[in-house]
Amino acid sequence: MSLQDLGNLGELIAALATVLTLGYLALQLKQNTNALRSQTFQQSSMDMSMTANAISSNNELASILIKAKDNQDDLNPVEKLRFHFWMLVAIRRFEAIYVQKEYGSIDSIRIEGFEYSIISLLANGGASEWWNSTKNAFSIDFVNYADSKLESGKYNISIHPTNKTK
Repeated sequence: MSLQDLGNLGELIAALATVLTLGYLALQLKQNTNALRSQTFQQSSMDMSMTANAISSNNELASILIKAKDNQDDLNPVEKLRFHFWMLVAIRRFEAIYVQKEYGSIDSIRIEGFEYSIISLLANGGASEWWNSTKNAFSIDFVNYADSKLESGKYNISIHPTNKTK
């Protein structure tokens, strides 16, 4: 075997090693992407659970949401403030989930439950009043997304016990 043949063999081995390395890196990248998506979903789920937990563990807040089920007229100023900030937190958390969906960190199918929960909340009573008066606090693309979901009429029947008015 000549020196040139050995050189050619070396180049072939180097090319094969490069292909194998690229294949390995592609596999690692895919596994990392899946892990990141899983972690993003888990964090989103925890955030939404904390929002729900605020109601289930606080009788006063639960009472405020029940009072606001049809409109905000029966709320005193302190209750209106608490209702406003709870809604702001809840919708802001869903806006973060929407952004993660737009970035491709969460698949659309994975957020359908969150979407139905939040959009059906916004479609009814006091929450609907709140949304219409406060939506300018959110990004315009999120507002357009939420409004288009609301206009579809699909979310008019709420899954939340305090909003079974429609």
